[in-house]
Amino acid sequence: MTTMQPPTDPDTNPRGAWSQATESPSGQPTTPRISPIKGAFHRVVVKVLAAAPKSMVRIAASAYIAGENRIDALQTVDDLQSSEGLLSTCDVLGEDVTSDQDIQRYHDEFTGLISDLRDRAAFANVSIKLSALGQLIDEESCYSRMSELMQLARECGQFMRIDMEDHTTTESTLRIYRRLREDGLDHCGLVLQSRLYRTRKDIITLQELKPDVRLCIGIYREPEAIALQRKNAMKRHLLELLETMWNNGQHVAVASHEEWVVRDTIALANKLGKPLDEVEVQMLLGVPRKALQRELIASGVKVRLYVPYGEQWHAYSMRRLENNPEMIGMVAANLITRPFRRG
Repeated sequence: MTTMQPPTDPDTNPRGAWSQATESPSGQPTTPRISPIKGAFHRVVVKVLAAAPKSMVRIAASAYIAGENRIDALQTVDDLQSSEGLLSTCDVLGEDVTSDQDIQRYHDEFTGLISDLRDRAAFANVSIKLSALGQLIDEESCYSRMSELMQLARECGQFMRIDMEDHTTTESTLRIYRRLREDGLDHCGLVLQSRLYRTRKDIITLQELKPDVRLCIGIYREPEAIALQRKNAMKRHLLELLETMWNNGQHVAVASHEEWVVRDTIALANKLGKPLDEVEVQMLLGVPRKALQRELIASGVKVRLYVPYGEQWHAYSMRRLENNPEMIGMVAANLITRPFRRG
């Protein structure tokens, strides 16, 4: 039996495979690495916010949380489409369920969200974490609830994206996805993470289904034995996996804020002769990439933002801050400018 070898993780050449097409004048990635000083500042800010009152964290998080209720989320979705031509994928925050009442509450909220997005299906869809439906408590009951939501989504002409969480849920998530497809519910996609060594094998075992995939590096910190530890290696691996799936005829939405990754994605599409109107880039709500987003849209590329909302915004906010240093600058700006904003 052949053992699958993990992707290489060299210290040099942080560019992707198609870098010559998008090389900057310096030959370096267009988004620089975080310096040790910025890294230390990042850790201090995260510790301060972790100990701060939730009201302060809420102010800091306001740029990338649509709000605490569905009305806020729908307004955000409409505004993004009308003002910027941006697509959306909405998610109800909250994976920590401990009772049937918790699970039913999330099921009901997703039912309302799918129904309310019926007339917005052309520019907004739904992302869902199976743990919110009790995946870690009872997988069979989770599947039943997810199947119900998928039936409703089909009636509403809506696409559903099954989010991927940490590695302990990967196998279960893929099982549920396969069952949905076997039941003829093919208007759903899933998420694959380039940091995990197993992802290349998962792509091969799924290739006959040609799943619609959101491809990202992943936000969860995973053990060294099963995952890459350096983000540049994760991003290079992402581009390699993207080529494999595109060659298999799959739709893949590349989720990245790294400009060189996005530009190398476009260069790869050109290399493979893939029309740009078949390319999709996804980003988080609030991350400052407006110039790049406008450039992509002008070239015909679809740009979709992840629009989270819900009462469980605090845990999500802290996880994002801990794993995404770029948000620290945004947090600081939000805190400084908040007193001067109207409304």
